[in-house]
Amino acid sequence: MYKHLVVAVDGSATSLNALKHAADLASFGNARLTLVHVANPAEYMALAPEFLQHESYEAAAVAQGNEVLDFAENSAKEQGVANVVKHLLVANKGAREMAQELVDYADAQGADLLVLGTHGRSGLMHLLMGSFAETVMRQSHLPLLIIRSTEDEAE
Repeated sequence: MYKHLVVAVDGSATSLNALKHAADLASFGNARLTLVHVANPAEYMALAPEFLQHESYEAAAVAQGNEVLDFAENSAKEQGVANVVKHLLVANKGAREMAQELVDYADAQGADLLVLGTHGRSGLMHLLMGSFAETVMRQSHLPLLIIRSTEDEAE
């Protein structure tokens, strides 16, 4: 059975679905559950400065990331996970760097399962938006549990 699960959370319905599965596994096996959010300040650069209530894009990304982690921690504890750890990573480039940061962190922490959600995009949407889950899969040697979004979550 798994002793240390790392789950990527971003606040989306898809990542919360992945968290639910990871929390079930962790509580069943009395495993440690590490919640990881990869903050990307570049995502906030599209916002108009008047909407930014922080002194920098990185501060906004970190604040949002900490909110996501706090919510995920409460959710995991409500599901009966006793050993929950939170970690925030900051990646200043694109999805590839974000995926590598997640993989490197999980590996360094001795995780034996990496859990993440995917939107299951295909065709043009996949080409335009890429797949974080696919990038993680290509970079990780750890076992992966990929939870695909439901139709309701994809909308």
